[in-house]
Amino acid sequence: MYCHKCGARIQTANAYCKSCGEWLPDLTKTRNRFGGETPQQQILINLFMSVFSTVAALISAIALFITYIGSGDAKWSVYLAAAFCLCIAGWQASSFFTTLRLRKRLNSGRASTRAPGELNDEKHAPALNAADLSAFVGVTSVTENSTELLEQARSARDTQG
Repeated sequence: MYCHKCGARIQTANAYCKSCGEWLPDLTKTRNRFGGETPQQQILINLFMSVFSTVAALISAIALFITYIGSGDAKWSVYLAAAFCLCIAGWQASSFFTTLRLRKRLNSGRASTRAPGELNDEKHAPALNAADLSAFVGVTSVTENSTELLEQARSARDTQG
């Protein structure tokens, strides 16, 4: 497999390029519809879903407690459901912070494997100076003045014959 960014050979699919650090997806497998293609995208999706589910669980727990707290018609199952919502919110909040640490570790690990300044700088070919054509003989092109050349050849043929 070749890297699509730098062209380095002998690469592994679903890994980072050993030369430039670009993510190399496995093109033979079908794409995941709900996850990102790169680890960074998957971490970002995980962070978003953790925040969303934490907020949803907290709102559900608060709504259950506010609705039924102090009223005599609440059953024990409502309080149990609210307690479970709080547990879910706590678990999702811890998942959010764990994912943040994983993201930081992934970014610092990728930065430390690169040689300083080697992979971060764009490589450009140096610009060439304009060519000096003064040493070359000026040769006319094949198509340049072709009508005049044909007329000369025709007139030379007519004079010979």
